[in-house]
Amino acid sequence: MTQNAKQKSRNYFNSHRQSRLAHGGYWRHDYRYQLEAIGRIMPDRLIDIGCGPGAFLSLVEEMFPKIQLNALDLSEEMIHETKERLSNTAIATVGDAENMPLQDERYQAVTCNMSIHHYPHPQNALNEMYRILQPGGYLLLNDMDCIAPIRAAANWLFPKLPGGDVKMYRWDEIEGMVRSAGFQNIQYRKISPFSFQCIAEKAR
Repeated sequence: MTQNAKQKSRNYFNSHRQSRLAHGGYWRHDYRYQLEAIGRIMPDRLIDIGCGPGAFLSLVEEMFPKIQLNALDLSEEMIHETKERLSNTAIATVGDAENMPLQDERYQAVTCNMSIHHYPHPQNALNEMYRILQPGGYLLLNDMDCIAPIRAAANWLFPKLPGGDVKMYRWDEIEGMVRSAGFQNIQYRKISPFSFQCIAEKAR
């Protein structure tokens, strides 16, 4: 199942470079909450995990041009799109969020937008996000959060879809995994009827 979900994600997003995903994404409403948090933190170096075509990072670059931007995605075509979208100072890497080819304690902020529901082992991914953050760094996590009947229907449907979606998590599952990764000062909130933002900090 693990490799199947990951391969489905890679294949799907490799073939969707010119879709709506590559022209701004579906979740621009949620981006403003992430951008507001970045404005408060003002990291020197930020990485977006599961960056897709770089739609979010292009907004970060526009609003905060002094931040060194980095990106990671499983899809080669999404990384290619991200590189085309961003300035040549950005660093975009093909890689698995559950086993990142990245240095320890490298970034002051890690963002992850609408990606964690694709991960067969999200705890591994959150552990990796903790590892690559510097002490005092921030996790800014955004994903789907729906009422229980919709979540149950989505989780039944996900394995039948081509995009490699795995699971939509309850709020307490997200908080539990973030805490298990080692994060503290965890703040979870709904930001739309269909999504959440979770902000957490790595101890100094």
